[in-house]
Amino acid sequence: MTEVIIKEKILVIDLETAGLDPFTDHIVSVAISVEKGKGFNIVLPFYKNKAKVKEFLQPILPILEDETIIKVFHNAKFDLKFFHQYGIEIKGEIKDTMIMDYLSDPNRKTHGLKEISKLHLHYHQISFEEMRKGRDITEVPKEELTKYACEDADLTLQLYHFLTHKLNQDYGQSN
Repeated sequence: MTEVIIKEKILVIDLETAGLDPFTDHIVSVAISVEKGKGFNIVLPFYKNKAKVKEFLQPILPILEDETIIKVFHNAKFDLKFFHQYGIEIKGEIKDTMIMDYLSDPNRKTHGLKEISKLHLHYHQISFEEMRKGRDITEVPKEELTKYACEDADLTLQLYHFLTHKLNQDYGQSN
C-alpha cells in the first residue's frame, strides 16, 4: 500500500465513530483508500483508550504526518476534530470532497457523501442506519463495519478525482 501512496501522493481517510462529539465520543475505525475499488479498515478494539489507540495507529502515523501526501476527507472538519482529540496531527494538504462538491454546485442544499455518490457516480450506498440495524456501532460485526467504512473511503477517493476534474473544467483550478 505504501508504494501506491508514494506513487499517487493521495490518501483518503474516513473515520467511523461512536457518536458525533469529538470530546465525548470515540473513533471506532479508520478506513483508508489509495486506489479505486480498494480500501483498508483498521478496527480499534480498545477504542475508549485514546493512548492505546494512538499507539495502535503508530505504523500509519508517518503517512498521516507526511506533508507530501494529499489527505482527502469528506467533511474533513469532523475527522480532524476527532484526530486532534487523540493527539494525532494530520499534516500536508487537505482536500474535502464536501467543499469541492459545494464549489461545483453552491445552489444545491446538501452535499452529503451518500447523496453526491449517487448524483455523480450513480452509486447507491446503504445508510449508516441501515448498516447499524439498530445496534450500537461497536456491536456491528467487523466485516460489516469494514465493508461500510471501506466503501465510504473508496467513494470519497472516486469523488475526489471526479470533482477535481469537474472543477478544473469549470474553473480552471488545479487539484
